[in-house]
Amino acid sequence: MKKEGLLELGRKSLHIITGIVIMILASSFSWINYFLFYLLIAGIVLSLLSLRFKIPLIYTMLKNFERERFLKTFPGKGALFFVAGCLLVLKLFDLQIALASIAILTFVDSVPPLVKITNIKAKRTAGIIAGAICSFLAASIFVPVAVAIIGTTAGIIAEAILLKPNHYEVDDNLIVPLVSGTLMMLFLRYFM
Repeated sequence: MKKEGLLELGRKSLHIITGIVIMILASSFSWINYFLFYLLIAGIVLSLLSLRFKIPLIYTMLKNFERERFLKTFPGKGALFFVAGCLLVLKLFDLQIALASIAILTFVDSVPPLVKITNIKAKRTAGIIAGAICSFLAASIFVPVAVAIIGTTAGIIAEAILLKPNHYEVDDNLIVPLVSGTLMMLFLRYFM
């Protein structure tokens, strides 16, 4: 496997682990919002410092998980936007919708690249289907099945729109949970 493939595998695995940990903490502890806020502030400070200095451990993490194009412009971009997306949905929505949004964020973006490293012929399609199934199953732990379908569909569409070339540099880790959470909240409020 090429180095970039290994980096992507590491990034997406870390993405899934982080999402699961945040969901567990958010469902168990009321202080998670404060923790994520302070983590985001510390991350921003470390990102700015990493532009000028090779901070031990942080630099190793960035070299092993960060995309090459962001190492010199915005170190830790994906992780910062992931934490920001989780924090926003936890502040904006009821806990169950927030947890479902985080579940969708965790799996809709991470599973497709993991499927691409397999020997399946239609890797892109299989990856999208696998990401949708994992997102739906995880979201349905927190919200009714119909709501999980709406949220997962919204997350996939938001992800697909953001992947179009020549689009603004908007991070999917921020947009996917907000779009999913908003549509799930509206569906619950007006249709259930």
